[in-house]
Amino acid sequence: MRQRYTITISDIEMNVISEESPEAVEALVGLVDRKMREISAASKRCSKTEAALLCSLDYCSDKLRAQRKIKMLEGKVATVESAMDQLIEENEALKL
Repeated sequence: MRQRYTITISDIEMNVISEESPEAVEALVGLVDRKMREISAASKRCSKTEAALLCSLDYCSDKLRAQRKIKMLEGKVATVESAMDQLIEENEALKL
């Protein structure tokens, strides 16, 4: 069920609507807030908008990397499943 939350990230308060639990929203907010503060601390001239964009780019990069890895692993699983099916058929044939 969708719920409205008031969150604060990098001293910016906003309202969001999410289907996630309060604990999940809190964990996500904490993660993004910490990352934005790290970025801001590393570069004192970095605005909050720039920090938010860099944070977004970092998380999108992580997501794309994870998606590529998932596709690769799915391919490996399909190969193993195919080999298992073939071995099962061979085993059944040998039983006859």
